[in-house]
Amino acid sequence: MNNVYDNQEFFEQYQSMREDKINANNLIENPIMISMLPDVKGKTILDLGCGDGNMDIRFIKMGAKSVLATDISCNMIEEAKKVNGDKNIEYKVLRMEDISNINQKFDIVYSSLAFHYIEDFDKLLNDIYNLLNPNGYLIYSQESPINTTFEPTKENSESKMIINGKFYYLFADYNREGVRHLIWNDVDVTKYHRTYATIVNSLVKNKFKIIEMKDSYASEEAIKLCPKYVRQIDKPYFTFVLAQK
Repeated sequence: MNNVYDNQEFFEQYQSMREDKINANNLIENPIMISMLPDVKGKTILDLGCGDGNMDIRFIKMGAKSVLATDISCNMIEEAKKVNGDKNIEYKVLRMEDISNINQKFDIVYSSLAFHYIEDFDKLLNDIYNLLNPNGYLIYSQESPINTTFEPTKENSESKMIINGKFYYLFADYNREGVRHLIWNDVDVTKYHRTYATIVNSLVKNKFKIIEMKDSYASEEAIKLCPKYVRQIDKPYFTFVLAQK
């Protein structure tokens, strides 16, 4: 994973974007993740790619026993300690590729919009399985494979047509898995495209029981606040998975 969040200019632009609460993370991704959460009361939680720690302080307020929150970005971890610190939360700079070095077990592993940055998905799942207590849960979101299928360019990033009120988007290279590049805030961000079949088969191969999968949707309230999110009907932004050891 390329650590773009320690590029200071990128980090400041990202923080500025998140200050506006009218965004897809707050209005779409976060509510769905919370709706799928298993009971966290009294549980130990590992948060992979914790960002500013917003969910970690929420876990504690919901009754979680403790949280280990990791992120590849020093900037993000410092921000999390500053704005969402708590005696029952440990924030740590750590790549997801290195979580096998963690020497403790967890009841829940949680990750929000980070797995599409990881090249070796099978290793990640195997590492998570080994970190979970018996019957522990993995809950995560990632960018939808419908979105990661092709690389956006200046020419095709907004290419769509509207027919009878429905949005039709470009769709190509779905079965060509691997690296995708995205220019975001003038920085080249590397992601990895995997098909739905690969996602499901990797979970099964790594001994997980899939409890629930969802694609993103927008609530009526979210659409009122940001009308363009009605397009989630035609192309979801995110995919969600709840699985159990």
